[in-house]
Amino acid sequence: MTPRKDLNDILKPIEHYLMAVDEAVKSKLYTGIDLLDDSSMHTFKKSGKKIRASMIILSGGLNSTIPDDIIDIACAAEIIHAASLVHDDIIDNADLRRGLPTVSRKYGPKVAVLAGDYMYTKALEIAVGNNRTDLFPIMVDATVEMVKGELYQIQYSDIDHITIDNYYRIIEMKTARFMAACAKLGAAVAKMNTQQSDVLYDCGMQLGYAFQITDDAMDYLNAADITGKDAGNDFINGKITLPLLHLLEIVDNQERLLLKNYAKTPDNNNWNYVASKAKEYNVVDYCISIASNYVKKAIEIIDIFPDNQYKNILTELALFLVDRKY
Repeated sequence: MTPRKDLNDILKPIEHYLMAVDEAVKSKLYTGIDLLDDSSMHTFKKSGKKIRASMIILSGGLNSTIPDDIIDIACAAEIIHAASLVHDDIIDNADLRRGLPTVSRKYGPKVAVLAGDYMYTKALEIAVGNNRTDLFPIMVDATVEMVKGELYQIQYSDIDHITIDNYYRIIEMKTARFMAACAKLGAAVAKMNTQQSDVLYDCGMQLGYAFQITDDAMDYLNAADITGKDAGNDFINGKITLPLLHLLEIVDNQERLLLKNYAKTPDNNNWNYVASKAKEYNVVDYCISIASNYVKKAIEIIDIFPDNQYKNILTELALFLVDRKY
């Protein structure tokens, strides 16, 4: 795959939609209660990639034009995603998110829990606020899967018991199903037929896998100036992801035992050793190749749709997911 454009350049044609989503988020989350407003909006102070909102908007435009009423549902998806990050950061005891103190670190875990809860419920309220009862179950099912995925990840946090199959199940529930739901929501708002809706759901699943595998692989890159964050965060926080699981598959028994012991006591010194072995065995390249296969499938899947600018943008976005540096 050839290098792709920057994400901002890719999404430039739908920038006005994404700006409308930003404004909707501010408007919908506002309560007049300072602590709740400040804590629920904190994650949005530094803009994220808006991959999920973009999936909804672009999916909705694949037949011809983007429906006017798509902004609210894209807003709801971004709020759900942000709520999941707030709760993730509590679980991980994280200090930073997008270069800023996490909600938990800035306002305390009690406020962070309640802010995340408010954001989840507000997003679901938005989903039913336009009398589109067909949208609500799509969003609820995806949110339920995300919570199940968090618990499943905790259940399989032991290096001696987690398998690669467990890993794929975790990222399916935590990431892929929500990405798939976003694609399906775009189809629903655009009133597409069942075949088109199913195709877009499958496309979203493939891209969700690709996104998370790439994200996990990037944690094994050694240069913070490339990734925009310190390497090894997942390892040091005890998260067992595909790079480590693949490494354990390909080393000899003695090395495997040593790596497992280091994973049981994750610190910076142990991370440095694991990272050196990951580099030696080209683990990141392997993971990116797996993610690229998912992207290829996603692009092939949407071939049933007519060629238009939104299909082209979605294709560029899909390729960006594995080419990105942040």
